[in-house]
Amino acid sequence: MKPYLPLEIITNILLRLSPQNIATCKCVCKPWLNLIESDAFVESHLVKSGLALAVSIAKLDSNWFSVFKLEDELEPFSNWFDVFAKHGPITKFDFRRESTTIQSCVNGLLLLKNAFIDDHLYVCNPITCEYVELSGHVIREGDRFGFGVSKISGRHKVVYHSPESGLHVYTLEAGSSWRAVEAAPPFPSYCESSICGAFFSGNLHWLVKSRTGIPDVCCFDLETERFSAFSAPLAEIPFTIGETSYSLDATGGSLEKCWTMVRLMHDHSYDYGYKRGCWQPIRIYRNGGVLMLSPRHKRFLYYSMEKRCVVGIDLAGEIDHDCLYFNSVLFTPSFLSLKRNLGMENARSLKRNLGIRM
Repeated sequence: MKPYLPLEIITNILLRLSPQNIATCKCVCKPWLNLIESDAFVESHLVKSGLALAVSIAKLDSNWFSVFKLEDELEPFSNWFDVFAKHGPITKFDFRRESTTIQSCVNGLLLLKNAFIDDHLYVCNPITCEYVELSGHVIREGDRFGFGVSKISGRHKVVYHSPESGLHVYTLEAGSSWRAVEAAPPFPSYCESSICGAFFSGNLHWLVKSRTGIPDVCCFDLETERFSAFSAPLAEIPFTIGETSYSLDATGGSLEKCWTMVRLMHDHSYDYGYKRGCWQPIRIYRNGGVLMLSPRHKRFLYYSMEKRCVVGIDLAGEIDHDCLYFNSVLFTPSFLSLKRNLGMENARSLKRNLGIRM
């Protein structure tokens, strides 16, 4: 099309395609490949890209990851439950790392870690079929970590904090490795449930213990690499039903305040066969509906504000009994390449295990 259409028009056309079709267009010709792999196209696509769900299903002999397109609305209630099944996953692959689960997501990059044993952290992009192992530190009990992008420089950083070895930062760029940062956290200790920090607006957030018994919020600025802390009223903190614990989540682009919504879901859950347990909000819709994950029941649930009821979604199909761990995060498909755009020469390919739905 280049002799007949300006480059801007070609770019605009490609940006309107689905991730599956854009991946196909990379194979058409070298000019299209160079265009799609350019920094400008990657940034423009990230702005226009729709939301998706990244799902991890860890078993004894496999570790499957799937990415599903997320609909803007899940109503009307009568037919929303099959919207995922008819499209199928955008992509699906076996990471082949025992019980590796999704911790967080930034700009289409997933932070992964083993759910049960001490292990290294990994960063993966399921769309570009790449991953990198952040070796050098083993995450142990009591350690905290997080993943985000600095607000001014736009650098992607993984933060690791250990009571023994202190604070370390890994910047995703050429020749990077863990580096020590002399920044002392202004709090005595973390809350038990706050392991991976919630990322929002250039900062990582953890819940930390305070003298009042109500958790404070610890904030780490990824640009200045400095800590700060502020109080968080109890009514504004999402909670784990049935236990005295708290959690933070950057669901839907903000630090969600889900007390009332989760309370309503809990009140109606028993009538629909879902007993008390941990509820992870995934997305809150404009109509008041909530898409959430119940690790205990190993399935997605949807609370309808209109019907005042909770219904299960078999998004990932029937989960086998040998499933060790099941989790999910809100995900923005991106063509940001660990090797090409971020310059990480140690990035490895997932192409042999990846099946892209064309």
